[in-house]
Amino acid sequence: MNFVSSKNKRFFSLISFMIPIRVLILAFCIGFSFTKCNFQKASAPLSHPVSNDTVAQSSHHLEWIKVKETVWIHKSYGEFGGQTYSANGLVIVTNKGVVVVDTPWSELQTEELFVWIHSKFQKEILYLIVTHAHDDRMAGTPLFQKRNIPIFSTSLTAKLAKERGFGKTNPILDIQTRLIAGNQWVEVFYPGHGHSADNIVVWLPDTHILFGGCLIKSLEANDLGNTKEANREEWENSVKRVLSRYPDAEVVIPGHGDWGKLDLFRHTIRLLVSPDN
Repeated sequence: MNFVSSKNKRFFSLISFMIPIRVLILAFCIGFSFTKCNFQKASAPLSHPVSNDTVAQSSHHLEWIKVKETVWIHKSYGEFGGQTYSANGLVIVTNKGVVVVDTPWSELQTEELFVWIHSKFQKEILYLIVTHAHDDRMAGTPLFQKRNIPIFSTSLTAKLAKERGFGKTNPILDIQTRLIAGNQWVEVFYPGHGHSADNIVVWLPDTHILFGGCLIKSLEANDLGNTKEANREEWENSVKRVLSRYPDAEVVIPGHGDWGKLDLFRHTIRLLVSPDN
């Protein structure tokens, strides 16, 4: 009896000694696994390439605004004159693929555009239309070129794009002003010099949406913005030509700011004739 009791004492002593050791080992394993997991997450590759402006633009990701079922605005951000501004482009969804009008303001945001289109619509991009040769319209064209996506422009925009390092475009829009896109049509129109010498607008007859680009100002705009290449004398006439051609536009989307209706044309003309501008 004493012998059994003695054995039991030694057994329970051994168990008591082993339990703290097992607890320590278990805690170490859990801690190591947690640390390893965090390290792997921190070391995982980003969903888009890192460029030198990643930190500066980390708070300005691409935004999306649904205008109609098949038409979305992609809103990007960039700097001009030391201030940050938004810029509008279009994504037109058809039964055969997607048409993009103007690239985002940076290559980083253009990468976001590709990711979003693929995840949201599971469709390929048919082609890109650029409305004039400024970086808020064409900064992402090299990424379209790398993917062999056709880039369409006017001949003047193609010439200016090459001079400014935006890459090569296919200058078909002087002749072929109406393009098929699956079950939809896309029309481009050159109204004359305004914001720039090469600015065009894009008309979507199926949805009565007009993309005015930087030729047209939003209602919240208090000035004409970048007028470095503008022709003030011709700008008003160019706006009136667009209004005359598309009087039944239901939605008018400017190059910057909120979209609206035909009153954006009148507001743009008011800014042009204002002595303060």
